Amino acid sequence: MIGALPRTRRLDWVVLGCAVALASLGVLFVASATGGTHYEGLASRQAVWIGVGLAAMIAAILFDYRMLLKFSFAIYCASLLPLVYLLAFGERIANVRSWIRFGHFQFQPAELSKIATALLVAYLFENEDQKRLRTSAIVKLGAIVGVPALLIFAQPDVGLALTFLPLLFVGLFFGGLPARGWVAIGLLLAVLAGGGWFLLKDYQRARIGTFLNPDTDILGSGYQVRQSKIAVGSGGFSGKGFRSGTQSQLRFLPVQHTDFILAVIAEEWGFLGVILVLGLFAALILRALKLAQTARDRGGVFLVLGLTATLFFSVVVNASMMIGLAPTTGIPLPLVSYGGSSVATTFLGVGLILGVEYRRFVNA
Repeated sequence: MIGALPRTRRLDWVVLGCAVALASLGVLFVASATGGTHYEGLASRQAVWIGVGLAAMIAAILFDYRMLLKFSFAIYCASLLPLVYLLAFGERIANVRSWIRFGHFQFQPAELSKIATALLVAYLFENEDQKRLRTSAIVKLGAIVGVPALLIFAQPDVGLALTFLPLLFVGLFFGGLPARGWVAIGLLLAVLAGGGWFLLKDYQRARIGTFLNPDTDILGSGYQVRQSKIAVGSGGFSGKGFRSGTQSQLRFLPVQHTDFILAVIAEEWGFLGVILVLGLFAALILRALKLAQTARDRGGVFLVLGLTATLFFSVVVNASMMIGLAPTTGIPLPLVSYGGSSVATTFLGVGLILGVEYRRFVNA
């Protein structure tokens, strides 16, 4: 189960290096975005969470992921308990019941639930040896992903609930779902989206309305995206310089250290800075997909694919949100945006990806 410290030749330095580089950039720009405000000091707290994440990553590498897959159902059920607790007793923070406080720190259990869900989906496919998904397997997959997603949607955190969808689609796609199945899912999603509109809060509807027609409320729900676009445009090719951005330093850009951290990077380091960040993500994701191809078992393949798809989805949505190509959903930029739960669990996911590769060289 737990072995000696991993040999460096067994670690994939592309995945590890990209993850650490992105987290380091995150600390740098969180410090820039919060300097001189009442949020000053969050960069140091982010560094602490990175330390926690690195420890979790090392543990995930050393612990045999195949044993985690065997106990994935118990892990999954345990991860649902805090989500149920939050709905009943959770403190409402920023319109949602998503965090559990531990003194001065707070943790978002939904992030950990995402990892648990990926493990159980991988276990499902480890034991599903049919070329095409059977109906029973599709139902199980939908339930595994749907239960935590619905509990998070009820908090209500629509953005975080959506990050579970890649696990569903990866399972369906690589499980060989036939064309008629995709048509049925498309129709079902259309119906759910229509019905879900009436379950959204007023501020969530306003965000979608502003996305469809950005000029309707430029001082209200459309303010964030408008300021983000200004920040991106003013950065130009090489940026205004570190801590020299007007939108970020003069506090025109709301939640700049969380959801819109990429806009801060775009203003201060320009197009080159954005290319650097997205290039690191691209290298990490492409390398992880390569590792999935060489995984020694079916469960390892789907575990890497599920975690990579979730990461890719969050990056694409956050970057699209920054320039108005997607509604403001509250999905952070993994490893870069401020958020201890997100950073720590993303490193845990990276550790599981590296663990699948590491176990390829281990007989036991």
